[in-house]
Amino acid sequence: MDTIDLHSVNPWEVSFLREEVGAYFAHGVELAPGATVLDVGANVGVFSAAVYERLDGDVRIYAFEPLPPLHATLERNGRDFFAGRLTALPYGLAAAEDELDFSYFPAATIFSSSWRDAANVDAERRRVTASIVEMIRRGGLGAGPSRVPAPILRGIVGRKLRVMRELETHRVRVRPLSAVLDEQGIERVDLLKVDVEGAELDVLRGLEDRHWPRVAQAVVEVEGWRRNRDTVGEIFATRGFTVEAVQDPVQEAADIGMVFAVRRQS
Repeated sequence: MDTIDLHSVNPWEVSFLREEVGAYFAHGVELAPGATVLDVGANVGVFSAAVYERLDGDVRIYAFEPLPPLHATLERNGRDFFAGRLTALPYGLAAAEDELDFSYFPAATIFSSSWRDAANVDAERRRVTASIVEMIRRGGLGAGPSRVPAPILRGIVGRKLRVMRELETHRVRVRPLSAVLDEQGIERVDLLKVDVEGAELDVLRGLEDRHWPRVAQAVVEVEGWRRNRDTVGEIFATRGFTVEAVQDPVQEAADIGMVFAVRRQS
């Protein structure tokens, strides 16, 4: 299947996310045709598109995106490119039913989060800058940029990320995952993908014990890696999953990492 040319808010973000999504299919995570996939923190649907392409359209995707500008684009992508196989849900996931303020960055939507606001955005921008600089130094943009001295790179990237100062606040709905599984009649989750910019534990705490056996695999991007890695891993390990916690040098610079969880065969 050809690569889907998704509608986007910022085209550069689709290209950036396309480079990332392959890393989710590692450490034992596999999908077979007919799978049901939950894309939590979908943005405009780049991960969903990668799954759809990988399974040649034989998949059922539930994509969660609470921010109205992103959800509108996700819903449009679902209509135009997914042949009815993607359901775009206009809310986020959390430990309980609630409404939260989300910060939305129009020029860099991938950093939008309920955990970022005007009070911490400067610190967040420094953290993201460190990650991007490390990626460039390791050849992520080719050999030429990797030879630029780190202080100069930090200045260039920092200036580019000033767009994170432009933010809007949206009041959005969040729901526990168990309520959604019941409402949508989802009996099996072949892959739970979570990328929610800091709210990972809230998402996982919204899944009741009665529903955990339905989850076969999960991949969670964890922010605050040193603080939260073990907690996220323990949630899966105590429920019968084999867990691998993985962090590369670029992720280390941003204090993030990935937890892969595959249910152990009985």
